[in-house]
Formats: sequence, C-alpha cells, structure tokens
Amino acid sequence: MAISTLSPPDLAVVKSTILCGPMSEDTLHSVLAGSTLNLYERNDCLFEAQEPASKLYLVLDGWVKLSREESDGSNTLIAAFTKGDSIAEAAAVLGEPYPATAQAMSNVRALVIEGTRFLENMQSSKEVLGAGLAAIYRQLHSLVDEVELLKSRTIRQRLIVFLLKTSEATSGPSSLRLPYDKSLIAAKIGTSPENLSRTFAELREFGVTVKGREAMIADIEDLRALLRR
Repeated sequence: MAISTLSPPDLAVVKSTILCGPMSEDTLHSVLAGSTLNLYERNDCLFEAQEPASKLYLVLDGWVKLSREESDGSNTLIAAFTKGDSIAEAAAVLGEPYPATAQAMSNVRALVIEGTRFLENMQSSKEVLGAGLAAIYRQLHSLVDEVELLKSRTIRQRLIVFLLKTSEATSGPSSLRLPYDKSLIAAKIGTSPENLSRTFAELREFGVTVKGREAMIADIEDLRALLRR
C-alpha cells in the first residue's frame, strides 16, 4: 500500500506510532509497500496462537485483545490494543509462531505489514532498526508495568488506574465509554466479574457511575487521589 492511498486521519495515526513515527517519508513508504488495510468485525481473529508469524499489525481504529488458551480450557487475557498500537512486531521479525491469539473486540481497522519486508528494512536501515527495537521495548515495558500493577495494587486501585488511563480528561468531570466488556476488564485487572461489579459499586460514593459500557467520573482529580489512600 502506498502512503498516498491512506486517508489523512489514518496516516496521522501511523505517524503517531512508536513503530513508524521516527521514520522519514521515504523510509515509511518503503516499509508500508505491500501492506494492506484490513477490516475485522467483532470476534474476528487477526491471527491465532502457533500460526507462523508472517505479519505485524498497526491498529488504526477499534480494540484488539491478545489472549492465550490454558491447558484447563480457560482463556488468559494478555493485553489489549487500540488506535496507534502495533502488534506482533517481535514474532513477525523473528519468524516465530505467534505466541497468542489476537481477536477483534469491536469493529477494527488495521494496517497489516509483511514481516519479511519489515525485517529487510531493519537490516538495511538503522532508522527502521531503531524504530522496531523501540516498539518491542515498549511492549516489554508495558507487560512489566502490568505485572507490577497486579502485584502491588488492590483491586480497587487497579480499576481506578484502568479508568484514569481510559479517560481522556486530566481534571474535572469525565464521561467515557468502557472500551470492552466488563468480563474482559475483570480479566485485565486480575479479578472476577463479581468482584469487579462490587468494586464499581464501592466507587459510587467517590463519584463513579456506570450504566452498561457508559461511565461517568465526577472528578478525575478526586479519583486519582484515591490511589494515595
């Protein structure tokens, strides 16, 4: 896909990513040559665990979950990705099987980049090599942060962190749409759906109300202050 065929909003998303942001126009054109813009409906798989990793993905719109099925049949949520996030860089570059399954949690638009082409660009361009390593490091750092959050915070604190990250506001009131189902939110913060419901109920006295997937926070700063209690 040529850069010129991307809409201005989509190109802006691509250029905002850690993976592509540092690249010059010529380098970006080379990296994206042969890429495709794919549309996925909710529950569609972008790729499945143990498939040969031949592509990496840039999410332009929507939400994607990365999960793995355990030996007991349960499903573990590893990460969730949205607009501006890149997925499967390391696996695609190394040519190893995808370690987990990526599934659309909503309607998703994603730019799909050929892994071999990206690897060729990494080998010939320090610019692309640096961008690729930065994206892989970001993913690792994010997973470390998730583990630290699960080990060092209470369920209420984890939910507050999730709400603060989801909200675009930095102060005052905020209305937001929860990005995915409550069962997935529960999995992401390491609790059960029942405990999540109880924790949402506890937060009502602090100005958090939820109806379906619509949430209202009376005051962002008051909610942030709860993390210090």
